[in-house]
Amino acid sequence: MNNKNVNKLFLVAIFLIGLFLRFYNLSEVPAGLHGDAASQGYNAFSILKTGMDRYGESFPILFRSLGSYQPPLYTYLTTISVLIFGNTVFAARFISALSGSLLILVTYFFVNSFSNKKNNLETISLFAAGLVSISPWAIFFSRLTVEANLGLLLFVTGLFLFSKSRFNIKFLPLACLVLGLSTHAYYSERLISIIFIPAFLYFFKDVFWKKEKTKWIAVSLIIFIFTLIPHIFTVFTGAFSRRFDQVASLGGFSIFEFVRKYLDYFLPKNLFFELPEGRLIPKIGPFYLWMIIPLLVSVFGYFKGKIELNLSKILLLLAFLTSVPAALTGDFFYPLRALEFLWIISIVISVGLGIIYASTEYKYKFAILIILCVVALVSLKSFYTSYFFLFRYGTDKNYGYSYVKLVEKLSEYSDKKIIIDSARDTGIGVRLAYLLRYDPNKMQEMLKSQMKSPYYSGTVNTDEVYKLDNIEVRPMVWGKDVYIEEIIVGDLLAISQSQVDEHKLKLEFEIPSADGAVYLRGYSTNPEEKCLSPSHGSVYCDKAP
Repeated sequence: MNNKNVNKLFLVAIFLIGLFLRFYNLSEVPAGLHGDAASQGYNAFSILKTGMDRYGESFPILFRSLGSYQPPLYTYLTTISVLIFGNTVFAARFISALSGSLLILVTYFFVNSFSNKKNNLETISLFAAGLVSISPWAIFFSRLTVEANLGLLLFVTGLFLFSKSRFNIKFLPLACLVLGLSTHAYYSERLISIIFIPAFLYFFKDVFWKKEKTKWIAVSLIIFIFTLIPHIFTVFTGAFSRRFDQVASLGGFSIFEFVRKYLDYFLPKNLFFELPEGRLIPKIGPFYLWMIIPLLVSVFGYFKGKIELNLSKILLLLAFLTSVPAALTGDFFYPLRALEFLWIISIVISVGLGIIYASTEYKYKFAILIILCVVALVSLKSFYTSYFFLFRYGTDKNYGYSYVKLVEKLSEYSDKKIIIDSARDTGIGVRLAYLLRYDPNKMQEMLKSQMKSPYYSGTVNTDEVYKLDNIEVRPMVWGKDVYIEEIIVGDLLAISQSQVDEHKLKLEFEIPSADGAVYLRGYSTNPEEKCLSPSHGSVYCDKAP
């Protein structure tokens, strides 16, 4: 078997490992369904059934949701998974998991596109695909319903096509189209793409600045600008900058603060060690600790000229460019907003592995590969413990696990009016609507009437009441709800034991969190007994027969 076939087998094996890591038990871990994910899932369901989102907007260019806006591309693609898998947690996460899996292959082809007879990069290409396959950051975000993962796939695909265009100018229009589409997948790409294109053309001016290629470049730029037209429309409505206004630094822009946040992305403590809770996985950083060695080797290799020149140009440009959007926000080292940067670091690490492998004597090369495989297996074991146990049971409340389980219980009370408290989680209503497959026509009529601003606006209200047949999702109103015969549902903060005693509530059911502890309780009200209380003071009792 020749080397080409062996390399193909390695690539297939790496891809299958990455596919398994992203899809294994995807419906159960993370435990639950985040409100943003449910929003994308329901909008996809609504588009599929009616051609309108849940507010009755026909094929939006931004999706209004939970006080902000979501980029459209992920939602439109989710119509496919909802059509195939139904209104499930798996369907909502499918596009992200698939994007993360395909990223492994595109990474290989991107690095390999710089290969030639003088600098065979086949080994580094395989290392790069392998690192993306098993790196904690890549697995973690692939298993979440995040537009950023789709944005990363499109951006890297665009990079690959740009690299191909150096040899065949006909790839340039397609490269610009894909990069333009990436701006509709996530926010970071809107800034990165606009800066990258002129920088790329400048870095490779010897290739592109030729008379016979002028028309191709002009057409390509027109295609890219054409993809940006929807953004231009929303700029004048306030919707375009709504998300940035929410995450931007408080107190105005500061050069000093920006530089601090920017440099934060290059600190080893953030790349290789555990991050603050909620940023990633407990006990593990974005990269495994051992990866710091090939990273340093790669950096030293760059200064010694050991990295292929054209590849080093792209890596250097992107290393400094891709962390800029994240540094403009109000958070220090927020990996979700810098996936392109983490991907670049993965490539840099793979280059370091390639340098180590190339400098090893032939008789020891196999031993190096065995050691890497053992280290990778040990790393994945550590990841499994941290992700499928510590993360699963430690963050289930953030992903609404108990509300997903509540859906199963609600079917037993279809003849009762049910009030579900949403005072601390505005995503409960859309989460239930998605899982219950609530009629989009009814949803559109209900939510459109509650909009307090135009669909595309700089302000988006979050005080919506979801009325899903016999279920009403809204903040609890104690002065009213306990005097009506119904079932009220809330977490332990919403309904305390003292309130149970005071309002004569009767326990109907309990819903646990992922760790088995009670998180939600459902109580039936007792308006007759409540009204017998001499201090009830409610007009609802006076109206009773």
